Amino acid sequence: QVFGMVRDSAIQLRTTGDIVLKDGTLGAIHIQKGVVDPHFVVVKEALLKTIKEASGDKWSEELSIAWEVAYDGLATAIKKAMS
Repeated sequence: QVFGMVRDSAIQLRTTGDIVLKDGTLGAIHIQKGVVDPHFVVVKEALLKTIKEASGDKWSEELSIAWEVAYDGLATAIKKAMS
């Protein structure tokens, strides 16, 4: 699910320049599960590593930055929904 949400965030950033959560309960779910800032960092690192390994020779600095920007935007939107 994380991959799909980050992918959707990248599409939103490209088309509208903003990320709007499709699931209004994400903030509440993250609070309920006890998610805190360091968890977002761990998930980001794991996601980027997984995508890099899956991409093989297609991986590039540009691709890395694009995924990072999309993930950071999604994380910011979720954190905002948590407050």
